[in-house]
Order: sequence, then C-alpha cells, then structure tokens
Amino acid sequence: MNTHPSLKMKPERRSKLFAAATGEFTEFGFEQASLNRIIADIGMSKSSFYHYFANKTELFREIMLQTIAPFAEITERFEPELLTSETYWPTLMEMSQGSNSLVANHPEIFNVGRMFHRNLNDKNDICENLMLEPLSLVSRLLEHGKVIGTIRDDLPTSLLLDSVVALGMAVDRWAIENMEHIPLSEFSAFQQKMMNMFIRVLAPDEV
Repeated sequence: MNTHPSLKMKPERRSKLFAAATGEFTEFGFEQASLNRIIADIGMSKSSFYHYFANKTELFREIMLQTIAPFAEITERFEPELLTSETYWPTLMEMSQGSNSLVANHPEIFNVGRMFHRNLNDKNDICENLMLEPLSLVSRLLEHGKVIGTIRDDLPTSLLLDSVVALGMAVDRWAIENMEHIPLSEFSAFQQKMMNMFIRVLAPDEV
C-alpha cells in the first residue's frame, strides 16, 4: 500500500505536479531536468515541494510507482507456477488485454511511458531499479514454462530473458507512439499478433 506523503496533497495539485515533472523529465532527461522549472510551472514553492519529496529522484520514482500501480495489482497475486501447458499462453494473453484496457482508460500513461524510455539508460539506474521486480516475475515465467513444455529449453533462461525484454521494450516504445491510432475494431487481432511474436521467440520448435 502506497503511503507516500504526497498523497496528502490535493489530487489536482499532485496531478499538475506530476504532469509538469513528466514533461520536464521527458524533454531534458533526469540529469538535466530542472526542479526549479517543474515547481515554477505550477506555482509551487521549494519549501512546499520538500515537505512532500526529498529530491527529484523521489519525485520521478513516485510518478512511476503511481503509473504502474494498476498493473502491479494485476500481477501481485499472479503465481506463474500454477499455470499449466493449456493455460500458460491464454492466461498471459488475458493479462495483456487487461493491461491494455487500463492504458485505454488512462491516456496519461503514454506520457509517463515516454519519460521512462527517455531515462532508461540514466546513470543513476532510476528506471532499471524499477524493473527488478517485473524481471524477476518474467524469469519465473520462463523457468516454469520450461518445466511444463511451453518454453523452449534449448537455450539458457538468461538469454531468453534478455531476448523477451528487448522485444518487449521495442513493442512498448512502438505502442506508446502508435497504439492510440489503432481502431478498436482491430485492437483484439492486433494484440494477438503481438503475442504471437513472443510465442515464436519462446516456444519450442515443435509447437
């Protein structure tokens, strides 16, 4: 449960701060982003900012945590080891559809996604640290998939993990810039095509 001090801010004020910061972090990158510009944009004093945040790192992190919170709810009770060969891919497809429904209802996620990719290689590892838990979950998925025969076992899990993360990042970057323009009537079929790319990379040759 998130108990961050900034939750005591008025929701409209917090949203404006996060929107201004998202734009700043995206345009200039984390290192060059100016806290002075961010708070000036919404008419906030430094003393007020530091009442809620220790620094701009905490601000960046809280923006990301707020954005991924709905997705975390989907995965926090998910146990990959309970999947069977019959339920493995259908379950992942269902989770993907649920995630995309969230994105459709929260268009600000696209802007935060741009901020994430803009700062993915920041020397402070600010984004990479947020990826540790999701990567652990994907690794468990791959390991269990090997056990039940839905994931190829002729390659090391570490290589499969790197491959699926690279593909996932490419898909995510493309989706951020293009997903809003896909007609709803074509969305379901498009999702299946994206899932098929991952299946082709990960599934055993005979599947």
